[in-house]
Amino acid sequence: MKGLTKDDILAAFETRIDNGRETEFATACAQVEKIARLRLESLFPEKN
Repeated sequence: MKGLTKDDILAAFETRIDNGRETEFATACAQVEKIARLRLESLFPEKN
């Protein structure tokens, strides 16, 4: 699933709120990478 619901976003926020700086930075980087991958895949769909 690409998009998140409002409840999904709030649950992620509650899970991440107590993260330290390093943990949150790593989590945020992983999310940015995921978004970039999804965008690239939509631009260059896999050919079967």
